[in-house]
Amino acid sequence: MCFLLHGMLWSQMVDLAKNYFDQGAYEKALPLYKKLVAQNPFQPEYIIGLAKTHQQLEDYIAAELLLQEKLNGRRIYPLYYIELGYNFALQKQPQQAEEYYQLAIDFALQEPNYSLSLGRRFSDYVLLPQAQSLYEQVMAAHPDRNFILPLAQVYGELGLLDLMFDAYLQLMESNASYIPTIKRYFASYVTDNDQDRGNQALKKALLQRLRGTPNVLYNELLSWLFAQQNDFQKAFLQEKAVFSRAPGAVKGLTNLALAALDHGDHTVAYSIFAFVLDVAPKIDDRMEAKRQLLLLDRLDSSADRNAIDNDYKARILQYGRSAKSTEMGLDYARFLAFERKQPQLARTELQLYLDAMTNPYSLARIRLVLGDILVYEERFNEALITYAQVQSALKNDVLAQEARFRGAQTSYFKGDFAWAQTQLKVLKSASTQKMANDALALNLLISDNTVEDSTQTGLKAFAYAHLLMHQNRSSEAIKAFKALLETQKGTRIEDDALFKLAELYQETGQFDLAKTSLEALLDHYSDGVLADDAHFSLAKLLEGPLNAKQDAMTHYENIIFNHTNSIYFVTAQKRYRVLRGDAPD
Repeated sequence: MCFLLHGMLWSQMVDLAKNYFDQGAYEKALPLYKKLVAQNPFQPEYIIGLAKTHQQLEDYIAAELLLQEKLNGRRIYPLYYIELGYNFALQKQPQQAEEYYQLAIDFALQEPNYSLSLGRRFSDYVLLPQAQSLYEQVMAAHPDRNFILPLAQVYGELGLLDLMFDAYLQLMESNASYIPTIKRYFASYVTDNDQDRGNQALKKALLQRLRGTPNVLYNELLSWLFAQQNDFQKAFLQEKAVFSRAPGAVKGLTNLALAALDHGDHTVAYSIFAFVLDVAPKIDDRMEAKRQLLLLDRLDSSADRNAIDNDYKARILQYGRSAKSTEMGLDYARFLAFERKQPQLARTELQLYLDAMTNPYSLARIRLVLGDILVYEERFNEALITYAQVQSALKNDVLAQEARFRGAQTSYFKGDFAWAQTQLKVLKSASTQKMANDALALNLLISDNTVEDSTQTGLKAFAYAHLLMHQNRSSEAIKAFKALLETQKGTRIEDDALFKLAELYQETGQFDLAKTSLEALLDHYSDGVLADDAHFSLAKLLEGPLNAKQDAMTHYENIIFNHTNSIYFVTAQKRYRVLRGDAPD
């Protein structure tokens, strides 16, 4: 018991010494570290802690005497060489400092097991040339030792990008498990500008290797690089090369097509999916490629809707109604309901899938779409029952939470705001952050617009306009929101209506009107809850369709300085730096 108590007190003393040091209370840390070293004269943590405390108090002589004493002892801990060298550097004595840094490197050459800890300590003190020298010399003297990963990091910090990429590629070649991690390192040096130094250095390294020894890894990395630069056509050529060397592997092609789709490059995405449809040996891959092609066809306003309809029918006949083809069937149902305005046919199609299914997750996804179609038809009670079936079948699952949200949204559409809020409050702790955020936003919309208007007149009008938007009746929704703004000017709901109106204008390609709506929102509600959303939407609009990048920077900058808690903060920082032309970190 006495031993246990002593151990607890000792641990408390160690923590207290560190805490005082971290808080800058060096006078209080000093006696504690002295006591720790007196009772544990060979413990490096305490010795270095005491030396650093002396340094913070500018008592460099005491730090030097302590470290010299330990280096003259029987058990030499080589980190003391670096600490002593750094002590001289603090006194502006670089020559003496370098002598001790070299002693640390010499020690590592004799005892390579210490190389990693010594190299890291050099890096901690930003002594990067010394860290580079240590790793290179030890690997040259001991070929069985591999410090390429920390050496590559040092090269990167020194700006020696050619050497860094070469080192990382050596690691990837030797062990494929490094590839995902090293791609994350690459991302720190590569931007969407193909002329940036990092992009050029990586491209050069890969092309040199590809010319020397063809390896599918280099094609994969070139594809990755081109995708970072949003040059999806060049990336596609590399993925074709990968496929030619590894027939049957279409995952890279599919991921690239989805990335192109996310970026809005529909032409290249279409080409990639068409290629996968032709060459993929597995029916599942071909079916997914065809599904994506049909979705892209639907985005083309000039495409023949009857031809798309017939293509869906042919594919469903080809693949059958099964769990694997469910997404194709759901797409077709949405197409019938929301584009062809044939909700009854859509429900009939979904019922055929329901009759053929036993998998509870497939059944749940079908019922979610069925509920959406019932909302489209304004058959709200039937929709609520359908969503409730999903919640009952898959309690606590993400799909059940999605069903609860859609049920709450349906109650909101029909004007049952109290019940909608009851459901939304449950979703504040939803599994996905997006769902939790969506639930919170809708709950706040209802709450904020009930306080001043007990009749909820404005909220009801907003919910109806929102329903029209949900039903894909964009022109009617625009008219409804504009009418709402006429009658609710100056009320709390005005900023929400302006934001929704901007969304609709963007969806319908009316970018100047979208800009006007967002600017009106910011003019009157610069401190409102939607301010950061408006700044971000306006920045994306100006950066993209309106091609006013300098103006876009202003709105990203506003988020950075005035909305530090915004979910857009990190993205705003990144886009601002890119537009400003900063070199990658």
